[in-house]
Amino acid sequence: MNLRTIRQSQSLSVPALSRLSNVPVRTIEDIERRGDCKVSTAILLADALRVSLDELCKNRSQD
Repeated sequence: MNLRTIRQSQSLSVPALSRLSNVPVRTIEDIERRGDCKVSTAILLADALRVSLDELCKNRSQD
């Protein structure tokens, strides 16, 4: 999952992304650490970051 990379490229902190997406800070931190999450959570994050689910979820090795 590219969450951290995309978030940082948009100069967003974890708390800022949390406010935009309504996803708890702890959940975002866990996703960035583990690299996976529920589809419903991924949709909220992708919408907040204005990226596609594919862009958010695609593994770099698949590029």
